[in-house]
Amino acid sequence: RRNGSTWSNEAYLKAPNAEGTEQFGSSVSVSGDTIIVGSTIEASNQTTITNGTLSSSNNLANSSGAVYVFKRTGSTWANEAFIKAPNADVNDGFGVSVSIDGDTIVVGSNGEDSNQTTITNGTLTQASDSGVIDMGAAYVFKRTGNTWSNEAYLKAPNAETGDFFGYSVSISGDTIVVGAINEDSIQTTITNGTTNAANGSGNSGAAYVFKRSGNTWTNEAYLKAPNSEANDGFGVSVSI
Repeated sequence: RRNGSTWSNEAYLKAPNAEGTEQFGSSVSVSGDTIIVGSTIEASNQTTITNGTLSSSNNLANSSGAVYVFKRTGSTWANEAFIKAPNADVNDGFGVSVSIDGDTIVVGSNGEDSNQTTITNGTLTQASDSGVIDMGAAYVFKRTGNTWSNEAYLKAPNAETGDFFGYSVSISGDTIVVGAINEDSIQTTITNGTTNAANGSGNSGAAYVFKRSGNTWTNEAYLKAPNSEANDGFGVSVSI
């Protein structure tokens, strides 16, 4: 914490269910008095949010991933929530990227495997693995008071196997950007609105912009590098 021009240690954060090799801290983001921490190899098969301190968990879904929320009151940090994907599954890597702005969190899951290509606004009820390996997804969570809940499930409209959509995420206000480093289209222009771009440039990469109106998220734009080529990995990092 900075006081004037002097920095000092304020806290040491650990997962309440910490175990070996879970990579707690693989991603972090802070907004005001809230910190979120990704743990991409966390292994529980929970598919719900625990508001408050987690009391127990299992190891039945290896590398499904999790996100931990910590809240500061004064100079004291405490667990506020333990967040899992509503369709958490083995090797999803939920938490590979995280971003928070105010009371909204976006979490990337580049190993998620469903074949959905639309946005689900509200709590996801069904999007099981479909054998579409590493297609990727991003999840939006909203806080009301001290309670976190699912707000949306974001997928690329042209999602395909191995795109790694969700490898990077960023949020500012009502706009989210998501990177997909292995996306393959040959496009070198911006599409404002929803895309159906064709393949032809392996792992060139892309970024997707989503916009919120009220509680509803929609596709706003599809971004490609103007000099896009194979293996560029455009979208490895994003910020808004």
